[in-house]
Amino acid sequence: MIGKHLKDYKKAYKANRRANRKTCVKRNPDWKKRWMPFIKYDQDFDGFFLIELINHKLHIMLDYYEHGKYCHQVDESRLEIVDSLKEACRLGDLIIADDFNKPAYEIMEAHHHMWTEPCEDNSHHYKFKTEWDSQENQAEFVKLMKETDLLREKTIKQFFEYIWKNYRKWWD
Repeated sequence: MIGKHLKDYKKAYKANRRANRKTCVKRNPDWKKRWMPFIKYDQDFDGFFLIELINHKLHIMLDYYEHGKYCHQVDESRLEIVDSLKEACRLGDLIIADDFNKPAYEIMEAHHHMWTEPCEDNSHHYKFKTEWDSQENQAEFVKLMKETDLLREKTIKQFFEYIWKNYRKWWD
């Protein structure tokens, strides 16, 4: 008897979800145009895509509030929301650009040399050799890489904390 009730409940639940989905599409007919070019790049187990997804949604909301034509907010409130969304989008864009390691890579390009040499026993295989100009340059590179990793983690944490503080005022 419980199985039959569960099946009926599932059918009603799925029908209700389908009905709501149709309503959402009717209210927002350009969702495919806004989301399909973005969603097609989704990969399983891609944590970075979550940040890109959230940032994409924030940019869509920023366009909505900046335009203001269909927004039912008082102008002062709307402009405050626009400012907070701009900050969230700035943090998200910073994370997506991922230019945190640029100073370390500049040191590596200037003071790190790489080349290949053929192996003595087999002419078809090569050894990969690397060399730093000095130990100080290598130590500076390692130090900068550690600092930039910490900066990246701090920015990601700041991004999600900013969203957590402001997400309630972004929706009517």
